[in-house]
Amino acid sequence: MSGLISVIVPVHNGEAFLSDCLESLVRQTWRQLEILVIDDGSTDGSAALCRRWQEKDGRIRFFQKENGGVSSARNLGLEMARGEYAAFVDADDWLLPGMLQEQLELLVQEDGDMILGGYLAVGERERKAFRGGEGFSGAETGARAGKQSGPASGKQSGPDTGRTPGPASGKQSGPFSGRRTCRSMDAGQYVEEYLLQSCSRCWSILFRREAIGETRFPEGLSIGEDLLFLSRLMPKMKRILVTEACGYCYFINAEGAMLAGFRPSYMDQITCWEMAERELAPFGKEAAERVSLCLFQAVLLTAGKLALLPPAAVKGEQAAYVDRCIRAARQAWEKLGRKGRKRLSAGYRLKGLVFLHAPAMYLKLYHIWKRRSKS
Repeated sequence: MSGLISVIVPVHNGEAFLSDCLESLVRQTWRQLEILVIDDGSTDGSAALCRRWQEKDGRIRFFQKENGGVSSARNLGLEMARGEYAAFVDADDWLLPGMLQEQLELLVQEDGDMILGGYLAVGERERKAFRGGEGFSGAETGARAGKQSGPASGKQSGPDTGRTPGPASGKQSGPFSGRRTCRSMDAGQYVEEYLLQSCSRCWSILFRREAIGETRFPEGLSIGEDLLFLSRLMPKMKRILVTEACGYCYFINAEGAMLAGFRPSYMDQITCWEMAERELAPFGKEAAERVSLCLFQAVLLTAGKLALLPPAAVKGEQAAYVDRCIRAARQAWEKLGRKGRKRLSAGYRLKGLVFLHAPAMYLKLYHIWKRRSKS
């Protein structure tokens, strides 16, 4: 079997973690790789580090660009890629050695367009073990196996409401183990069971480049770009595979977008779900209802972030964001109708009703509750 895999690594001020990522890539058991490192306007020592790695391993190709966000970096990687297959890896994450080989073998064997794998949620302890040359399977270090439908990103990717809305659909059975079993499905089933169940990450996936074609990530969004990229891909996908093997080590970043306090870019997740509704229209009423559910819950999460700001700010310079949340919540609530609203948990229905009918009171009560909880 042969096949060049283009691994695209966007980097922005990733000097502290990048070597771990690249070390894991050059150690992959599948040797036919090109590793495209895209420096997205870093101001630290990332560029110099990339050049040193390029000298170490000729499979690394290094590109620099002005800062434009993770989507523009990934898009440049896709333009420069020469492989038959493509994968995306964040600069602060790393892979277990056999991940890409197993995914490629399954993809070829089952004639799929893409294959989704599981991931291990890791922290500083696991990173220390990796740097110490111990390697790990996840079990020894306490790394947590991520759910297939679980949090997709607390860094720069989409509004997955576990860290986004949507119930979980089943836990991974454990870390990467060389298993060769996988599920096969069409795009409609993947949209229903994964993409709209909080599994909108583009990492831990191996794509057939031909299936990606000219599809690109939406630029100008800092939260939600993964979801929209996959939503644009879905109508083209004929056969999608899902494997339980967890080969992707996802670093829990305490400074990630989904875990940080409110910032204007947090509104992107509302825009993202509104755009996803159009992209996923071909998949029918069930998908449309699920998008409205996710949008409504994303609005409440965003409103919760706003509520943590000083009350004067919420009434002042942030008032336009509050109004945007109210409008989006009302539109989603109306689209859901009585039947769709019953699919919300009792807690979300109650919070939603309070927010819709008395948004100022909701924000005030949420602010008081969170402050007391912290103290």
